Amino acid sequence: MQESNKLFYLGREGGADTLYKSKDLTTHALIIGMTGSGKTGLGIGLIEEAALDAIPAIVIDPKGDMGNLLLTFPHLAAEDFLPWIDPSEAASKNQSVEEAAKSEAKLWADGLKEWGQDVSRIKALKNGAEFSIYTPGASHGRRINILSGLKAPSSELANDTDALNSMIASSTASILNLIGINSDPLSSKEHILVSTIIAHFYKRAQDCEMEALIAAIINPPFEKVGVFSTEAFMPKDKRMETAMKLNAIVANISFSTWLEGEDIDIDRLLFTEERKARVSIFNIAHLNDSERMFFVTVLLNNIVAWMRLQEGSPSLRAILYMDEIFGFFPPNGNPPSKTPMLTLLKQARAFGLGVILATQNPVDLDYKGLSNIGAWFIGRLQTAQDKDRVLDGLIGLNGATVNKSELGAAISGLKKRNFLLKNVNQDGLVVFQTRWTLSYLKGPLSRDQIKSLTQSNLSKNKTPLVNKVDTPLIPYMEQRFYYKTESDSYRLTPYLVCSAKAIFINAKLSIDLKTAVWAETAFAKGEQTEWRLMEAPAPLEAVARKNSSFDKISVFIDDQKRLNALKKEAIAYTGRAKKLCVLSAPALKMEARQEENEDEFRWRIKRKLDELFEQESKGLKSIYEKKRKTLEDRRSRLALKLDKEKADARNKTLDTVVSIGGGILSALFSKGKLGSVAKAASGIKSAGKTIKEQNDVRLVERELFELERETNNASNELEIKIQELKEKYDISKVDFEEIALYPKNTDIYDEDLFVLWKEK
Repeated sequence: MQESNKLFYLGREGGADTLYKSKDLTTHALIIGMTGSGKTGLGIGLIEEAALDAIPAIVIDPKGDMGNLLLTFPHLAAEDFLPWIDPSEAASKNQSVEEAAKSEAKLWADGLKEWGQDVSRIKALKNGAEFSIYTPGASHGRRINILSGLKAPSSELANDTDALNSMIASSTASILNLIGINSDPLSSKEHILVSTIIAHFYKRAQDCEMEALIAAIINPPFEKVGVFSTEAFMPKDKRMETAMKLNAIVANISFSTWLEGEDIDIDRLLFTEERKARVSIFNIAHLNDSERMFFVTVLLNNIVAWMRLQEGSPSLRAILYMDEIFGFFPPNGNPPSKTPMLTLLKQARAFGLGVILATQNPVDLDYKGLSNIGAWFIGRLQTAQDKDRVLDGLIGLNGATVNKSELGAAISGLKKRNFLLKNVNQDGLVVFQTRWTLSYLKGPLSRDQIKSLTQSNLSKNKTPLVNKVDTPLIPYMEQRFYYKTESDSYRLTPYLVCSAKAIFINAKLSIDLKTAVWAETAFAKGEQTEWRLMEAPAPLEAVARKNSSFDKISVFIDDQKRLNALKKEAIAYTGRAKKLCVLSAPALKMEARQEENEDEFRWRIKRKLDELFEQESKGLKSIYEKKRKTLEDRRSRLALKLDKEKADARNKTLDTVVSIGGGILSALFSKGKLGSVAKAASGIKSAGKTIKEQNDVRLVERELFELERETNNASNELEIKIQELKEKYDISKVDFEEIALYPKNTDIYDEDLFVLWKEK
């Protein structure tokens, strides 16, 4: 094989080398193949070829395989392979670990020789680029400050309205995705509010820090959203719910690891200060789905922003590689990562940025994205449906002339490490076997293995985050630095620090929580150490600043054995001291959920109390409403009766007056005295009846008065009972208790012991 600066050596077709023009990669590439097809080997081979040509790459690694790019051994010695041998796998072959290491070393030497390669290519690869593994949200790889990716955009991007709006929309979606809100930019009130807030910051060239975002959700820095007031658009209690959920993420101590390390600076991720190419691998295997989506979206948005600042280029300037695209770029749905990825596939070509996507299943990919991919590497497929999907995609490929039956037959006959290549920049189809990789394909790396590689590389690479100064040498220990101020001089004190992850599990309380834990101890002579829990210091720096001076240190870590003993000591202390306090309200049989802090739990308790109050008060009001209606019906009947009695009384009074008056007149003027006396007696009798009618009126009036008093009493009684209910369901009357959970020693992992120099 003859080296060429602009050709990638991918493998062989028959006896001839399969070469791929690097500039063709600007039209992007797709690698499709089932598990075991050799997809990872092809992807690593492509990155290796780029690095040999000093072309940098950013690699997104959801599975953890791409870290194998750091396993390059120029001497191909057995001891180089030894740390990476799986003892159980060696035992299954009836080999010791040492024997397995010798076998692997010979296998790699023979494989390279068979494919026309030797150790000089491995050396050239190590010299061609600097390789690093980043672990966002974790400490076993290089740290990356994810929230630095939400900084205000450049003036060029800020003036590009479409690009800025697209960036804000996907950033908003990724933030809301962290708290379980799959937002629609057109209908989701949360999305509209948060995106408006981010736009408000960006238009003023202000960074969108999470604390500021949460505060702005509660009290927006503007009066209207569209034509509605902020309160009418989204009431404060609803805004508070969203802010509380975001605050729960930020308040979690494990979130501090998202704030540590280097800023997301795409140019620094692609090049060292000396402009040497870098291959920056982002291992996200340890993150959950929402965290992965958040990180990938922020990273892609920053790559889009970086791309727009570059001059046009017809040649390949850099590579973005994403292993296992499943879930990030689907044909249906619109996850936050989809918009920036589609933007890159449509526009990155003009800037010399090539995108390589890998997937097991072609149905994982958006149709619009497929039409922008010019090179398809097709390996063994799992189902006939997968093959049909690939055939349809290739036939619809711009500029492609494909015979469907010929293509189908070629795909069906593929073996392991065999790929069919259709490149729109070339005619015809190529079936080739991938070459032997220069990197040792160990498989997914463990946390400890990534940590070991990272610590080794940090001591070798020449891309310091800050100005270098001479620092005390401490055997067996990594050193980090924590500065509280910006000053012309610093005085630093050493502490031994252990950072780890702790798992709290309680099935009864539905708790399965992973959190970060930090403990420190001052250096002391002899064996005695006094550990104490500490808040996570952030951000930490890998190199001391200029004008730093150091207190003397009594080094009691003499060897690796003592270091391991200290780790066990720190873990044992953490198991005793680190506790998770779960707030509960026994009377309500409620406990705080694992994602809730105290304020959120009290907020939920208050809502529950409000619900109980509403239920009981509704029942009370219903009872009293029936009573009120009964009293109202009685009042209506009495009112009618009163009117009738009054009318009867008036009539009787009139009859009596007429009767008595007529009798008196008759007695005065009539000659018949007896008739007159009879009339007078009749009038007197009528007067008696009149008095009775008037008494009846007074009785009805008294009944009405008593009824009115009964009605008022019922109303007052209802008010009293409602007030009693309010007091009963007042949150201040709720007794809260704490349930303390402690992690087992076996549930503490990912320990990292180091010396932390803290500014006094």
